[in-house]
Amino acid sequence: MKLKAMLFGLSILIGSANAGLFDHDKAYYASHLDDADEKIKDCKKAMAIARIDKDKEKVMELMKDEECKAAFNAVKDHKRQIWEEKRKAREKKRAEETAKKKVLYEAEYKKQLDIFKEADYDKFMSLGKQDCEYYYGSSFGSNLSLKDAKCKAWKELQKEKVARAMDKLFSLHQGDELIAYRKEVCKKEGYQSASCKLATEATAKDERESIQKLSADKETLKRVFNECSNRVKEFRKKMKWTEANTLTSSFKCRTAMAAARKFGIFGLSQPMK
Repeated sequence: MKLKAMLFGLSILIGSANAGLFDHDKAYYASHLDDADEKIKDCKKAMAIARIDKDKEKVMELMKDEECKAAFNAVKDHKRQIWEEKRKAREKKRAEETAKKKVLYEAEYKKQLDIFKEADYDKFMSLGKQDCEYYYGSSFGSNLSLKDAKCKAWKELQKEKVARAMDKLFSLHQGDELIAYRKEVCKKEGYQSASCKLATEATAKDERESIQKLSADKETLKRVFNECSNRVKEFRKKMKWTEANTLTSSFKCRTAMAAARKFGIFGLSQPMK
């Protein structure tokens, strides 16, 4: 009973405020936040009493009460302002940190680019292959890390370095010599080594381009193909099966057979006409 009497007294006080005895607007509460907090407490307590008494009219009256609304909105705006100030502070700090990272990133990128440009193929691959061959950070937006800067520089030069190394390899080895070199280097350095992969790509390209050239020049193809066909026949007549198989699998004859298939000729048993 004592608690209800206190709440009743409080409701009388709030009723007096609603009657205009203690009216304050939002501007007042915005500059008197402690009063706004007290007003909100009073409004909530009055609402609690009205709901206990199941006084629907009082509930609706309190929900529409302009001073309660003014206090609530003043506090809400204050909290929003504090949140906004903190957000701006976070964004400013993030922007400052990003700017510092960008300076370091650009410096690292330029440094690594200069190092990679000066390096020959073997050195280039040893410097960046492990960290960068399967690194795709920049593809999804740079994270401004030093590794990202390094790999960006490495990947930008990778195609050029590979192309130059392959051209150099072609100037030293072609055809069966290139195949022999590939087998040797892959056995010596391992099948996952940069030199083995380069040699493998080079032999595939050499064979592909040789087939394309022969396919585009039927007279040359005919001459090469028939030379292979005649020699294989001679070996087979003499029952030199090892020599016949070696010749058939040689770069020259294998690419000639591949090109001849485009003209409907399969195998070396019959010459081209």
